[in-house]
Amino acid sequence: MKLENAERYYLDLIFPVFLIMSAELLIFFGHSEAAMYIHALNLIFLSLSSIFIRNRTYPALMLLPLFRLLNVAMPVFFHLTLHSYVMVYAPMFIPIYLILKERFITREEAGLTFERFWYYLPLSVSLGLVLGWGEYLVLKPQMLTVENDLQDILILVLTMIIFVGVVEEFVFRSALQTVLQERIGLVSGLLLTSLIFGFMHSGYRVPLELFYVTIAGLAFGILFWFSKSLPIIALAHGITNISLFLIAPLKQEMLPYLIIGPLFLFLFYAYALKRLGHV
Repeated sequence: MKLENAERYYLDLIFPVFLIMSAELLIFFGHSEAAMYIHALNLIFLSLSSIFIRNRTYPALMLLPLFRLLNVAMPVFFHLTLHSYVMVYAPMFIPIYLILKERFITREEAGLTFERFWYYLPLSVSLGLVLGWGEYLVLKPQMLTVENDLQDILILVLTMIIFVGVVEEFVFRSALQTVLQERIGLVSGLLLTSLIFGFMHSGYRVPLELFYVTIAGLAFGILFWFSKSLPIIALAHGITNISLFLIAPLKQEMLPYLIIGPLFLFLFYAYALKRLGHV
């Protein structure tokens, strides 16, 4: 089959996405070793194909099996899971830098801007708290901090925003959502990105979690589409994990009050700017 026909019928996209989802399903059903072989083969396929097929889709897709392989292969240096997040996510800044350096994704498309940051900040906080609370009701995880002192809380907050939030949102929203929307359209790209985002949480092996995270990915994708800001969406993602692993296990009853305040502030911003004719 000619390359033009493969691209016309999206076969060049369907095959690597199918491999990613198949591998994640194997993880879901407890076959992690087989899943790693598929992710590794997919990474090789995408790398070699990029030599002959010059597009932006493959570099973005490469981030997914690469991230999963790093996640599984990283040695355990800490007994506390929170500290291990840094070791898993930090290496991903290297391929992110290379993608930006080679301009597979431009800085504008990646959302590397603080324009209108303060406008979307309250909405980002409320959305993150809501999504984290909902995920807590699905998973009921324990807190990631050993002691609830200021140092542990600060480490958790910085880890979830700077490492988890920035890395995952660059991979899924700045890179994957951007190229998929360009390739298959706005709505289809948003939905497929959200679905892959949900599947990439297969390690929990909870069916409802896959569905919930897909919906959460859709919410993140919509916020990114409106804000065009990686800092905003990384903050929302980070706060989701802070809500999930700290606030909900510790003081779940506080969440409604923490959610309502920023939400009303955002609605006030939107109303005031609309009256002034700025939106």
